[in-house]
Amino acid sequence: MTTNQFRVKLTGYAAGNKGQYYVETDFAKLFKISHDKAKTIFKSIPYTIKENLTATEADQYKAAIEQIGATCVVENMKHNLDGLSIIDD
Repeated sequence: MTTNQFRVKLTGYAAGNKGQYYVETDFAKLFKISHDKAKTIFKSIPYTIKENLTATEADQYKAAIEQIGATCVVENMKHNLDGLSIIDD
């Protein structure tokens, strides 16, 4: 039996009193990266943080990201449609 795998995507800054700089700084500390790298990631949103996670692992990432003042989504990778297009050239 195959278990579903999930991806966590960073989607932005949460509404609130915490400034973007502080969210980026806390994000950098959380993932042990430089502030410059964190800033680059936030400029590239939506940004995939991690893939091939269990539901429990994905929920843990989501909780940690939301705790620092950022927003993210958890996506089921069962039906991965990335790269598909309905535009006819």
